Amino acid sequence: MRRALPVLAVLLCIVLAGCGDDSLAARQLHDQATAICTRTAAATDRVVVPSTPSQGARFLQQGLAHLRPAVAQLRALKAPEELRERYDRAVQLAGKEAALIARHERAIAGGDDVIDSYRRLEIALEPLVLQENAYWRGLDVPACVRR
Repeated sequence: MRRALPVLAVLLCIVLAGCGDDSLAARQLHDQATAICTRTAAATDRVVVPSTPSQGARFLQQGLAHLRPAVAQLRALKAPEELRERYDRAVQLAGKEAALIARHERAIAGGDDVIDSYRRLEIALEPLVLQENAYWRGLDVPACVRR
């Protein structure tokens, strides 16, 4: 019996270590990411598009107020091993998108020309959004695809 105790202890540790994986199943990841992106899209769709250049920074601020928490929520989800690399890359690109928007919002608030800033932002966002969308499509999470 004394010889069996160390073996049982090792087996118990192995079993418990396997149970500690907090990864979501693929379906759970899909459903939770879809819910986050659906809520965020609905919220950002309600942000009023500026009718004057003076409203440009506020528009970006309001969009970021929804985008930043969504990125944090997506980042908190742990994809299953087989999807993790692609999922993490999609979320990383979403974070870069938010950071880029924030930089332009600060530039506008600091006095940069709104129209020029929006043009630069659009040009800078395009490749990020294209890459991010490809990852979301590959993960079969169309709710996170940006239009």
